[in-house]
Amino acid sequence: MRTMAQIDAWYDAEMDKAERKGKLEGKLEGKLQGKLESATRAIGVKFQGYVPTENMMSQLAALNEQQLDDFIVGLFSWQVVAQMEEWLKSLDS
Repeated sequence: MRTMAQIDAWYDAEMDKAERKGKLEGKLEGKLQGKLESATRAIGVKFQGYVPTENMMSQLAALNEQQLDDFIVGLFSWQVVAQMEEWLKSLDS
């Protein structure tokens, strides 16, 4: 049987571990959110006057960090919105 001191020490250790995990997940989520915002701004700069559809925004939000990087790099070579949309569709396949 554990003493109260042992239980308290275990509880404190578990809480510290959970807090560190939460901070790490928060940083990763924040980084991903920042890339999503950058991608959205880049679309507006590249294709002035184009307003991303709700569907496109949900597709972008579903991308992982590497895919968002690839998307932003792709914006440099795409000449028309259709190329960007085709790239996003290719990920669904």
